[in-house]
Amino acid sequence: MRAVLTLLLLLLSCIGSAGAFGHGIEKARSLVALCYHDIRDDVIGRSDQDTMAVSTRHLAEHFEWLRVNGYTPVTLDQVLESQSGGLLPEKPVLLTFDDGYASFYHEIFPLLRRFNYPAVMALVGRWLEAEPGSQVIYGNSALKDREYFLDASQIKEMAGSGLVEFASHTYDLHHGVIGNPQQNLQPAAVTRMYLNGEKRYETDQEYRRRIRSDLKRNDTLLEKLADRKPRTLVWPYGQWSIEAEEIARELGYEFFLTLDDFPHLADNTGRIGRSLIERNPAVEDIKYGLEHLNDVEPVRAAHIDLDYVYDENKEQQRKNLDRLLDRIKAMRINTVFLQAFSDFDGDGNANALYFPNPALPVRDDLFSRVSWQLEKRAGVTVYAWMPVAAFDVKSEYFAKHGVRRSGAQGIVPATVDYRRLSIFDSESVKLISSIYDSLGKYAHFDGVLYHDDAYFSDYEDLHPEAVKYYKSRGLDFSSLIEVHSDQSLMRRWTDLKIDAWHEFTDKMTKHLRYFRPTIRTARNIYAAVVLNTDSENWFAQSLDGALERYDYVAVMAMPYMENAPDPDKWLAKLHTAVRARLGNTDKVIFELQAKDWRNQVNIPTETLVKQFRYFFAQGSMNVAYYPDDFLANHPELEILIPGFSLETYPYRKQ
Repeated sequence: MRAVLTLLLLLLSCIGSAGAFGHGIEKARSLVALCYHDIRDDVIGRSDQDTMAVSTRHLAEHFEWLRVNGYTPVTLDQVLESQSGGLLPEKPVLLTFDDGYASFYHEIFPLLRRFNYPAVMALVGRWLEAEPGSQVIYGNSALKDREYFLDASQIKEMAGSGLVEFASHTYDLHHGVIGNPQQNLQPAAVTRMYLNGEKRYETDQEYRRRIRSDLKRNDTLLEKLADRKPRTLVWPYGQWSIEAEEIARELGYEFFLTLDDFPHLADNTGRIGRSLIERNPAVEDIKYGLEHLNDVEPVRAAHIDLDYVYDENKEQQRKNLDRLLDRIKAMRINTVFLQAFSDFDGDGNANALYFPNPALPVRDDLFSRVSWQLEKRAGVTVYAWMPVAAFDVKSEYFAKHGVRRSGAQGIVPATVDYRRLSIFDSESVKLISSIYDSLGKYAHFDGVLYHDDAYFSDYEDLHPEAVKYYKSRGLDFSSLIEVHSDQSLMRRWTDLKIDAWHEFTDKMTKHLRYFRPTIRTARNIYAAVVLNTDSENWFAQSLDGALERYDYVAVMAMPYMENAPDPDKWLAKLHTAVRARLGNTDKVIFELQAKDWRNQVNIPTETLVKQFRYFFAQGSMNVAYYPDDFLANHPELEILIPGFSLETYPYRKQ
């Protein structure tokens, strides 16, 4: 899922309509941007040690293919003009090259002149300023001779040609910095450095000062070398944040090149997603790209409790993590829903968090490490599994700021099941926002799964601020008796509460995207909401509404939890109901249970696999399960893999 596609799929993506790219301005929506790195004569097929290297012959064939098939390489000036109403040519493509290799001068520049193609080259200042004859630290460990990179005379010559625009690739952020207490190296431009000697993270001010200083230094250098201050910033490793972008904009940058999925200019932000060219692709694969242009890999997710990894003994914790990583890698799946909170007393509320934050205790600063390792060693997309409001605060705080319900004693704090803070209460909103801010700031991850605590019963929420919210939207009632006796009034109240949850999670997503702009969103909802539309009143959840707000909806397809007498029939009924409501299940993840919590007995792996295969047979390919007990090998890996892995259902192309 995370692996970047080859040139062939990506070149062709501009053939489609606006829908192929989602949102985008009309005249720039078909822009495709390609990202190359080193070009060499001696690249060894698709198995070269440098996966980013492309052979000179293949690059020439790419250029020729573009010409023959009607593509027109464009300049950033043309892209800028298109934002003001100018027209880009049909099938526009932006050619970009990263890192400033000398091969750009020796191999690429002659091809650009031959085809009269413009291009953008991104330069890393520190590598350019290394002394002749010295070695450059490339990334964090690899060494390359200084001569491997462009020199000042080559840059000046190409800048004067009119074909090459030089962009900043930062001065010295193209490497990893220590990003957590476990010493994981993470992208320098978007990571709060962990200062090991001081046992703390750099402050917001220290981080912003570091980024600003670096960008300004490269500005000065490139203006000297290319006779023009760069207007384009190419984020190292494609990693960026709105926070870092704001700093760059203050310095005058207009364009921001990423490696995101959107190969277009989005909403006049100047952001251009690029397709990474790797493994020396040949243009003969274009036919395959055309035939599989709309392929989307289905979601296969294991839902992991970080409490299983945690151990007071750090050596045992390390062993636990290794077992988890080996297991997930062996599964050959693409997604993990990873718990970012601790529920050590098992009541469903977050007692502590696994990342630094100002609101709750930190059981261990562990989420960042596990998420990063799952991504890098197991190759999966990681969603942070987070409560929406069920944070275990002190009783006196909850009494004032928690959800209120109507009961025999009047309106009282809602202590049944999840103890949720009221999302209408301003203090609760501040506290929860600080938690989500911290998650985004201190951890690298790809998405967020909003927990099933995001619900209100038909007796909740009657917090004073909630009542004000309803009144501000035209709903005023004197008592719940009035609401329960009037179906239309109940429907209006339910819809307001459903909208309130959506608005609140939108706010939390916005907090996360300030630091992790490309994260995806998923939301747990109860099966009852699908099986019985009346239950929307009982939970303030809606399948249709959720699909409009989140990338995926994870329906809790858990028959044992629902006391279903025949689990297979119950699952079939659930699937039929989802199909009837939506027409398809493309954005629905059916999340099955691997444990029967009524008696604490594991569901046999054979049963779980049989249930997966039922969904596959119905054409519903997005499935997940909870929990994964990697310490006890449940579900049993040998049985699970053939019925769950993407290698099998459907077969994953290599």
